[in-house]
Amino acid sequence: MKCCDDKQKSNIQEINLEGLICYCFNHSKMELYEAVKNGSEKVIVDDIKSKMTKPGCFCESANPSGKCCLGDISTFIKLSKENRSSN
Repeated sequence: MKCCDDKQKSNIQEINLEGLICYCFNHSKMELYEAVKNGSEKVIVDDIKSKMTKPGCFCESANPSGKCCLGDISTFIKLSKENRSSN
């Protein structure tokens, strides 16, 4: 059976749940992962987006990558959902 062929490799990536995903507003990867599990990730994304204007984000200095976290958050949510659906 093809589905049980151990030569096939999963496309699912392991997710690192340690540390922050949003350095400006202190949202952790674990917090976001739990939100994805509960279907409430939009609450965190909306919180970040609302705070980006007031008080404002400072990604260039707070995020080690020097870029906005929203792209990383979108990727993290997608991978989290893929991992959950494969289990």
